[in-house]
Amino acid sequence: MKNERFCDCYAKYQRYVIRIAYEWVKNHEAAEDISQTVFMSFYQHMDIVMPGAEKCWLFRCARNAAIDYIRRICRKPELGMDEDVLEGTVNGIQGSAKAVEIEISMYHEDLIKRIMGELKASHPLWYETVYLICVEELSYEEASRWLGVKPGVLRSRIHRARMFVREQFGGEICLES
Repeated sequence: MKNERFCDCYAKYQRYVIRIAYEWVKNHEAAEDISQTVFMSFYQHMDIVMPGAEKCWLFRCARNAAIDYIRRICRKPELGMDEDVLEGTVNGIQGSAKAVEIEISMYHEDLIKRIMGELKASHPLWYETVYLICVEELSYEEASRWLGVKPGVLRSRIHRARMFVREQFGGEICLES
């Protein structure tokens, strides 16, 4: 079971992990080494990674491993990067961070669309409530008046919607930067 899960994640996310690492280090060989390190760590810690949260965990681990790699290289340039590559790496960190930030932002937008779509399809009353409070940014009092329900009913709907979202999408809601 563990080997099957690992193989599935490796096949599914290997290129993703290499891409994240490359965005930081700007060196394909180093990115592949980082990827190998990340997947070794994933195999060792797979028992604590929730099913469904693998991509998030791998993203975090790849980003952190790439940052560690850059720090090591900056302290000891003789570790394998020539000066031009090192300078490009150091100068590219800010651009890479921006690229990763954009990717996270796009991922979050897609996740929000999927969450709202799922809420709308399966629980229209919860969708209405979440939309008014989270999208339209109405207060609980304003939203309860708008929906014609008591504030306690509104809070109950919000609570149930949150529980539903955690249950359905909990493994995906962890890409905070």
